[in-house]
Amino acid sequence: MMGRVFVTTFTSPLFLLIYLFLFMIVAWQYRRMDKLSGRILDNGRQSCWKAALLSSFLGLLGGGMGSILLVILGINLNNIGIAQLWLLAILLMFINPRFLCFAYAGGILSLFSLLTGYPEINVPHLMGLIAVLHMVESMLILLDGKFHPSPIYVKKDGTVQGGFNLQKFWPIPLVALIGVGMIEPGSGIDMPAWWPLLKDYPAVSPDQTYALLPVLAILGYGEITTTTTPARRIRHSAGKLFAFSLILLLLALGASRWEALGLAAALFGPLGHELVIWLGQREERRKPPLYLQSGSGVMVLDVSPGTAADRAGIRSRDIILTVNDQELRSLFGLETEWERSQGRVCLEVLREGKRMPCQLEQKSGRELGIIPAPDPYNRRYLLWQEDNVFEILQKIWEKFK
Repeated sequence: MMGRVFVTTFTSPLFLLIYLFLFMIVAWQYRRMDKLSGRILDNGRQSCWKAALLSSFLGLLGGGMGSILLVILGINLNNIGIAQLWLLAILLMFINPRFLCFAYAGGILSLFSLLTGYPEINVPHLMGLIAVLHMVESMLILLDGKFHPSPIYVKKDGTVQGGFNLQKFWPIPLVALIGVGMIEPGSGIDMPAWWPLLKDYPAVSPDQTYALLPVLAILGYGEITTTTTPARRIRHSAGKLFAFSLILLLLALGASRWEALGLAAALFGPLGHELVIWLGQREERRKPPLYLQSGSGVMVLDVSPGTAADRAGIRSRDIILTVNDQELRSLFGLETEWERSQGRVCLEVLREGKRMPCQLEQKSGRELGIIPAPDPYNRRYLLWQEDNVFEILQKIWEKFK
């Protein structure tokens, strides 16, 4: 039945139109990232359409996985305060854009409901929905996060460092349950005795009827790394977010059986999400920068796809020591030899402590494609700022203690 709803929804003209609109929003966001990187690094790298296509395809897979989880859990979109959730999330966005995440609005809304009785919402189902969305997001981060990272320069601790902007967006189609009343026994589809995993207050009537409702959403992720490779940062971030979502889901399941756990689920939503952010920033703060010029040769921050350096196999963190047997001190020297050459430039590259020869050949076009790590005199960069509630509270404590 759910597969039929998926096929019907995905092939309807209205769905295709709305999904195309979401795709254009995602492509526009990636285009903005390319422009930001281009202004800082003086390169014309364009990968927004490839990134948007991959994100949209993976969004379809994530939507299917999320829909299965929503149905297995039995999350009912009725009586979870969707309108209030969106309104509060938009208001929180004006305080800080990252507070648009439902973990904050859902936690605050649930706390108000538990403490005051208003709005009257089903806290376990709301927090379960938020847990499923973050679980899907963690999977998408792991699958898509390392592709098309945007190279960037960041000033942190008084030093301009190279790094990567790992921001991602995914349009996801979901199929969720919504209660529509009662039916006569014998009609509809009988569910197993253990279903739903998330119980209602009071217990679900055996005659309760549910309909499958298609929902479209956009999930997003953003992080900058200067101390480790994009692939490693992605694995760590996806793992922490998955652990957060799993704990939140277990609390929601427990709260559906023991009301006292509702408060724990409501508190863990925003605080657990802040903990994930704080752990990532702490890891970034404590490690030394990875993409800095060492004084000998030129370190490569990134390589533009399809260029001569890409075809030659030059990688991020390679150090180019010589060009045509001449010691290399800056990218300008390499670019000068590249312009003078008649089709081939010989390099000596240091990769993971080993020297190796490399040849750049001019085939189609003359674009070199090497984006160097910054030197101390770069004037264009992003300013690194830590942004989490724990750091703010620590600063307030240090100010008044």
